[in-house]
Amino acid sequence: MGFWPVVMNVLRNSDVVLLLVDARMPEISQNSEIVAKVETMNHKRLIVVFNKVDLISATEIKKLKKVYSNAVFVSASKRTGVKDLKATLENMADNWIRPSLRVGIVGYPNIGKSTLINLLAPAAKAKVSSVSGTTKKTQWARVGRLRIMDSPGVIPFGDKKVRIGMTASKDPHKIRNPEKVAITIIEHLIKRGVEGRESVVGGRKSEYVSPLKKTYGVDGEDAYEVFEEIGRKKGYLVKGGEVDENRISIKVIDDWQRGRISLK
Repeated sequence: MGFWPVVMNVLRNSDVVLLLVDARMPEISQNSEIVAKVETMNHKRLIVVFNKVDLISATEIKKLKKVYSNAVFVSASKRTGVKDLKATLENMADNWIRPSLRVGIVGYPNIGKSTLINLLAPAAKAKVSSVSGTTKKTQWARVGRLRIMDSPGVIPFGDKKVRIGMTASKDPHKIRNPEKVAITIIEHLIKRGVEGRESVVGGRKSEYVSPLKKTYGVDGEDAYEVFEEIGRKKGYLVKGGEVDENRISIKVIDDWQRGRISLK
C-alpha cells in the first residue's frame, strides 16, 4: 500500500491531527497537502507542532509564535515542550464525547514523529532511526484516554527533490543531485546569517557568529564559494587539488538532516 492511502486512513480515523514541522524551515517542511486534506474534513482539529526548536534562537521562536499563534513548540530530542503538548491533548480528551481521543501524527519522513510518540506514550516503543522511512505502516499507542497513531512519512506528489533532501526525507547518499541540495542549504544558512546580523540588539554586529561560521569555520555571501571553502577546510580534495563536490555535498546534507547545524 502506498503512503497516501495509509495517511488518509490516519486522517479519517483521527480526532486531532498533529502536523510535525521542522522549526528551522517552517515553509519548506510544512506538508501543504495534509493541511488541505484536514481542512476538508468535518470535526477534525489540526495542531501544527514545530519540532527541533533547540536548533533555532529564542528570537526566531518568538517570530514563529506571532505567525503561528496556535502552534506548539517542542524539541523531541531534548524532551522540551512535550509535557505541555501532552497536557493539551489530555485536557481535550477529558472533554471529549468518546472514551478516548484519537490523535494522528503526520509529517515528512524522518522529522521526529516516532521520537515524539515515545515521549507522549513511553510504552509505545516506536522504532526510531535517522534513516528516513523507518515507519512502514500505521502504528497505535495508548496512554490514558489518548490513542496515538503514527504513520509513514509522506512526500507529496510533485515535491521538488531539493525540498525532499532538506527535509531529511531521503538519505543524502541516495539523492541524485546532492550538490544542488547542499548549495540550497548553504543559501538558506547565508540568508539566516544575514538576518541574524541585522537583528543583533545590544552589542556590535561583529560579535554575531553565523551558523556557517560556527559549524564549518567559513563565511561569505556566495553559496558556491562557501561550498568550496568548506571542502578545503575539511580536506575533501581529489587529484589535482580540486574539491570533492560529492563528498562535501553529502557532508553538508547529512549535517543539516541530523541537526548538527544550529541556527542559534
